[in-house]
Order: sequence, then C-alpha cells, then structure tokens
Amino acid sequence: MVNYYQALNSPYFNVGSFLFFQQLGRFINLENYAYSLRILYLTAQVTILVLNYYLIHKIKQKNDQTVLKYVEPASQSWDGSETPDQLVNTTVMDYDIAEVNKTIKQSAFGILMIAFLHFKFGFIQPLLVQSILGFKTFFMTKEARIHFWGSQPTGDLRRPFRIEAPFGMVNEKKQPKTDKGSIKKAEKALKAE
Repeated sequence: MVNYYQALNSPYFNVGSFLFFQQLGRFINLENYAYSLRILYLTAQVTILVLNYYLIHKIKQKNDQTVLKYVEPASQSWDGSETPDQLVNTTVMDYDIAEVNKTIKQSAFGILMIAFLHFKFGFIQPLLVQSILGFKTFFMTKEARIHFWGSQPTGDLRRPFRIEAPFGMVNEKKQPKTDKGSIKKAEKALKAE
C-alpha cells in the first residue's frame, strides 16, 4: 500500500513541485492572471483557515481529557538568558488546540510574507504555489493526520510532538521531555519556588 504521507513529504515531491511551478510560470504569462491569482490565493487561505477551525471543532468534539504531563525545555530569551525548564500539565484536547493555534499563527505570518513579496516586488508565482501547497501543508500536520485521517497517535504522532526543523537540526535538549525523572525534577523545582 502506498504511504501518502511519506510520498507527499519526501524531498523529491517538494523539489518536483517547485520545478513544476517554476516551469509553469515560464510557459504561462502569470502577469495576465494577477487578479485571478490573488482571488485564488485569498480563497485558498480562507479555506485553510476554515479547515483549521473545523479541526479545532473536531478536537473539541472528541473531548479527550487524558492528562498530558511533560517538561518543556529551557528556552533562550532575546537577551541571552535561559528560562528554566517548564512543567506542563494539560489535557490532550488542550494540547491539540494549542498546536492548531500555532499553525494558524504560522499561516498568518506566511500570508504576510507572500503579500509583501507580491505587492512590494511584484512576484506573482508565490501566489500560485502557496494556493496549492498550503493545502498540502495543512493536511500533513500532525493534528490533521490524527483527527482527519484517523492515524493513531503513536510514533512520530505521539504527544507531545517532537520539534522538527529543516534537515533535522534540532538539538535533543530542545525536545519536550516525557520521562518520569525529568517530570519529577521539574515538580521539585516548582515546589521549591
């Protein structure tokens, strides 16, 4: 059976889609379709936003009140100082909603970037690319895979989700900790305050 997640998330698909849209932009004069592409882009982004809120609705419908305890690792602030490890005690439902809200904020930042590129520099191709790849990005999120596609929350879908970065360059120290020793240590530190 074909694993659609791996196929759509492979670097080959990303490079292939990039080359396809680049060639499409060369063969078709996108300047003539700027207004239509703006409408397509806006419609796609509004649809993705509606899908995100529908995903939140599905998460609330499931109402999974399973307790989720983990330690959020120390983060570095702008001035270079580190905050201590943070004990997080939440439910699966609240965690998933918070993750979807993060995705919405990331999408808003992406919309601002595309708007800047389009209106400041006159780039039209990103409107077409993001109109299509935005759906791929949404449907490949871990929350969509769990709540839309019915995947089991095991392996890479196990909560709390691992932090992912391009080329897998995330330090293990920055990953959420779920082991009992880390949780007890954070609880003791919290009681000491």
